[in-house]
Amino acid sequence: MSDAPGAGTDGAARITELRAAVDRLDQRIVELLAVRTRVVRELTAHKSDEAAVRSPDRVRQVLDRVAELAGRHGMPPEVAVATYRTLIEELTRMQMDMLADRRAAGAAPAAPAAPERR
Repeated sequence: MSDAPGAGTDGAARITELRAAVDRLDQRIVELLAVRTRVVRELTAHKSDEAAVRSPDRVRQVLDRVAELAGRHGMPPEVAVATYRTLIEELTRMQMDMLADRRAAGAAPAAPAAPERR
């Protein structure tokens, strides 16, 4: 029998437990990404052009914040930044499609919400 970590019956059981934990985390992550996507869709309704969608200053701000958060929580910042870079690229593509569809339909961006009165 090997002395390598994960070897034997106990190791196999632990691998199964950890994989189940990863599956549960993936469920939560995807749920949160779906919420983020819905927020981005709503945000896109208020954008009028490609510059507002691409917004490189905002992208840099998000990536810098993600790197800082990752480091604070013990995750390699480069992994978090690469993940978010892909997420941002895909959501930017989605926003550009939404903008093109809105233009094709002749619709204007949504008006800003009026401030609440108390």
